[in-house]
Amino acid sequence: MKTLQLIELGKAYHQHTVIPRLNLGINQGEFVVFVGPSGCGKSTLLRMIAGLESVTQGEIRLSGQNLNRVHPAQREIAMVFQSYALYPHMNVARNITFPLKMAGVAKAEQARRLAEVAQILHLTPLLDRLPGALSGGQRQRVAIGRAIVRNPALFLFDEPLSNLDAKLRNEMRLSLKQLHQQLQATILYVTHDQVEAMTLADRIVVLNQGLIEQEGSPQTLYDAPANRFVAGFIGTPGMNFLDGQWQDGQFQLAGGIRLSGLPAGTATLGLRPNQIRVDTRHSEVAMVIELVEPLGHSWLYYGRLAGQAIAVESTQPFAQGASLPLALGRSVCHCFDAAGQRLATREASLAD
Repeated sequence: MKTLQLIELGKAYHQHTVIPRLNLGINQGEFVVFVGPSGCGKSTLLRMIAGLESVTQGEIRLSGQNLNRVHPAQREIAMVFQSYALYPHMNVARNITFPLKMAGVAKAEQARRLAEVAQILHLTPLLDRLPGALSGGQRQRVAIGRAIVRNPALFLFDEPLSNLDAKLRNEMRLSLKQLHQQLQATILYVTHDQVEAMTLADRIVVLNQGLIEQEGSPQTLYDAPANRFVAGFIGTPGMNFLDGQWQDGQFQLAGGIRLSGLPAGTATLGLRPNQIRVDTRHSEVAMVIELVEPLGHSWLYYGRLAGQAIAVESTQPFAQGASLPLALGRSVCHCFDAAGQRLATREASLAD
């Protein structure tokens, strides 16, 4: 079984530390997505695994073999870049088979693998075209084909869909999901796109300043974020945070709003826009709508509650300037302490 282990892995450029110390194991066949803010070390981590960046400390092991000093071409790893990195003077067939030619693979075997990859990625009619005559989605499929043809133990994808328009991103996302299921490949994937992370990943790893804040299934990170950072990063639209005070066994917001049934020490409520109940018959508090954002299947309403900015998603139509009736006590809330650590997820009740 081809397993990847990152052991006490670190990367620094002179006095600037990008990844202080990271430990992570990847199982064969997993689709692991790395997310985090810009500069958190996602792409650097992939480049270290590929051998394009040196390791400052720690080890990268693939099936027990230390890769720290193994040349990139000998690592059984293929990387797909954001920029495609295709050779403009080579047609699709030559671009895909180029790594096989460099490895000295016989021409008959090159042709066999090319035909197989072209069929998987629906590239057979395009094999004679140059990259300049291809669309963005077609170029990305060629770049993926060049990676697949090597039969690597591990695929690395560094924001491969970010240059595509929304429609092509959706199509390519589905193609990648199907490809993973078909090949049972091990994939490490870096993205800024929340939808990509949630829909593609078996496991998401949230990075912050080179450290792992949380790892787990997409649903686990969505339902039970370990801390306020993860809660604010996972999910689109982003989670609302309402800061208050814990007094006399209750959580208190400005304007006399008090909630009971929350764990002691709650300092911040996290409320996802789609988990706040809009209820015209059992309204407990109201928010004046300052801005409306139509989403097609629903509306996103922006305003202020207890003096703090908040967004609410609802399938019920309201106009800008209207009062949005909220059943706050019946909404799903995430509770965090003063240090930002998660205490619980539950439905609160409005205090008398």
